[in-house]
Amino acid sequence: MIDWGLLLLVLLAIAIGYALGWRSRGGAEEPDAPVLEPHYIQGLNYLLNEQPDAAIDTFIGALDVNSETLETHLALGNLLRKRGEVSRAIKIHQNLLARPGLEGERSKQVQLELARDFIKSGLLDRAEMLLQELAETSAHPLRTQCLEYLIEIYRDEKEWQKAIDAINQLSSRRFARLPDRWRMVQSHFFCELAEDALRRTDYLGARRQLRAAALADKQSARPSLLLAELEHRLGQDKEAIRTLKQVFHQDPSLLPEALPLLSQCHKSLGIQDQLREYLHELLEQGGSTPVVMALAELIADDEGSEAAARFLGDQVSDGPSLLAVGQMLQFQLSDQREPDENMLMASNAIRNIQKTRPHYRCYNCGFSGQQMHWLCPGCKTWGSVKPVE
Repeated sequence: MIDWGLLLLVLLAIAIGYALGWRSRGGAEEPDAPVLEPHYIQGLNYLLNEQPDAAIDTFIGALDVNSETLETHLALGNLLRKRGEVSRAIKIHQNLLARPGLEGERSKQVQLELARDFIKSGLLDRAEMLLQELAETSAHPLRTQCLEYLIEIYRDEKEWQKAIDAINQLSSRRFARLPDRWRMVQSHFFCELAEDALRRTDYLGARRQLRAAALADKQSARPSLLLAELEHRLGQDKEAIRTLKQVFHQDPSLLPEALPLLSQCHKSLGIQDQLREYLHELLEQGGSTPVVMALAELIADDEGSEAAARFLGDQVSDGPSLLAVGQMLQFQLSDQREPDENMLMASNAIRNIQKTRPHYRCYNCGFSGQQMHWLCPGCKTWGSVKPVE
């Protein structure tokens, strides 16, 4: 079986050998083949004898560090890091930094690659220190790269305030507006701080963070969901209802996350009729399956299971939904003194299917699961996981 990594190293060795031979000729345009130095022959022998560590050390020792060869060094380090051989990549980049004559932007470029090595190997403290120093002393675009890596580190370490501060530094001009992508990410960081405050019952702190989250990204539904939870805890169910209704306009796909609390608040206030009216309005605007299911529950409470089953039957005829069919069968079975065996079997089958199918899916990478993740565990994208109808 071909070891593609070894093959790439061989090709890289050939490139290094050509560079060494070119250097030995002084770059002259001669018809003769380049003269290969002994270091190159020795390194190639190590490589072909499956001694990559010795080969890499030989190649790096033989090749001078200058504007023509630096990219070769960096390419080799990047290749090793991608293959998971991080200790070798770290060794290459540390050796480069120890070489005399490497300064200015070249040195900073190598330091950034070393920081990436540290991140890959889990040495986040060392990476953070290196990136902070680079961000303070570098100009765009290297400074922006450093800040983006720092944001990733703070995200993984759940250092939300540090991540927010790093995003604020991304703008090159004072009072300049951040790109929408970073405003959305920053809004989620504020929401994480708000959730921490809610767990500590620091309601004043939670409200302050949620205000900042909504200001960062007005289209994000997450601050509205959390603010509604806060209002409900404080006994302000009318405010919670008003806030939850904003979710439909911000992100209709997240309405299923709002419906349970919306129903609870209406029930606490004894105004389920208003909820039923609101759900009918949503249905007329193209409401989703969760809206249909919530409305069916209200119909069952007001008019009985038979009426709820008829309502679901009408909805299923317009747009098939396995969840709605399963609930319709449940309503029909609840009205039977002796359950129909076939209906019971179908109902149980649908219930089992519902237990195994994913309830949430990431539209970016396809990750699926049974619970909501604001940060996709698969692709590390914020806000990409949505409920599956």
